[in-house]
Amino acid sequence: MKETKTTINRSVIILAGGTTSTVLDKSHYKDMVIFLPANWVTSIITFTGCDTIDGTYLPVVNADDVGAVTIASVAASQCIGLNGEIRDSLSAVPYLKIVATTAQATTDKVIRFTLMR
Repeated sequence: MKETKTTINRSVIILAGGTTSTVLDKSHYKDMVIFLPANWVTSIITFTGCDTIDGTYLPVVNADDVGAVTIASVAASQCIGLNGEIRDSLSAVPYLKIVATTAQATTDKVIRFTLMR
């Protein structure tokens, strides 16, 4: 019997002038696709995570080298499919925030996610 994937769409916001998004509740979902908006300011992306929605968010690091889980500098209007090491590192973190290394100047940035399990 073929397994059916459950899919849900969610969004987070980085306020104008900010670098850190609102919380993405991805509990129960393993696979993610990130859709960056047309007004995204090119930036490296890292993540902070927490086991509760209102707890202390800590940098998400790779267990192999304890380096930050990072998406290389990416421009606006991109669809980013997470795979390999990045997907594996984020899969069990129930609550995430996106952290941009460059302030998202001028306007709020709405970042959309498609989550699958």
